[in-house]
Amino acid sequence: MVFQLIDRKIRKAFSDAAIQYDVLTSMHKEIGRELLHKIIDTEKNERILDVGMGTGWLTKRVSFYFPESLIVGLDVAEGMVDIANEKKEGFHIIHAHAAHLPFQEGSFDIILSNLALQWIVDLKTVFQGCHISLKEGGRFHFTLFGYNTLNELFDCLQRVWQEKKSGQALSVRRLPTMAEVDLYLQETGWRNIRVDYERIKVHFPSMMDLLKWIKAIGANSLSAQTYLGKDFFKRTNDLYNSSFRDRLGICATFEVIWAEAEK
Repeated sequence: MVFQLIDRKIRKAFSDAAIQYDVLTSMHKEIGRELLHKIIDTEKNERILDVGMGTGWLTKRVSFYFPESLIVGLDVAEGMVDIANEKKEGFHIIHAHAAHLPFQEGSFDIILSNLALQWIVDLKTVFQGCHISLKEGGRFHFTLFGYNTLNELFDCLQRVWQEKKSGQALSVRRLPTMAEVDLYLQETGWRNIRVDYERIKVHFPSMMDLLKWIKAIGANSLSAQTYLGKDFFKRTNDLYNSSFRDRLGICATFEVIWAEAEK
């Protein structure tokens, strides 16, 4: 029940953020271009699925490079689907959850997903569904934000919380580790697995600007039951400034996990 509530909250947040999403996600686009480059020379490309397509930016680019292929974009957030429908050209759109793919076994040659799967609690089920939906020899290429994303923010939140709560840890759901991604792929039957990562440093004017950006893309991972208060955020902001600020602003780490596997 708790996971269902969290999942529902994430779905609504991304739906509400749809209009701002393309403006705020230049990093997503750059990584999406690299992800697309990995499949450009793939011979088996008649049917391609983009899981967690957002507003359809990558899906549309895939349809441009593969005009003879059947391209399908899938997303759970109604707001994202609405925006994608406005730019739909050369691809189909399905409103569905990545953990419950509505396709017959062996429906696709390639499945892509760009910086979307990290928000799903049951990542193993997603990998299993993608495995079923691919043909034998089909390829799965995806990126997701990993555990070390926003390490600076989590570090400051934890330190301030422990100061105020006599060492008690703040309960926040962190993103999956590279080892977890690798393990889940193995456990769901994939072969020729390759998992790697990179860490990107991004500057924001202030911690509050970072928090607004996180909220704007629907990625706030603090549970609804966790009330922190203004004093807590002021202390956290002061700590962030003293620990992770340079002449360009406050620094935030984004860990991008790159993975590919074959059925």
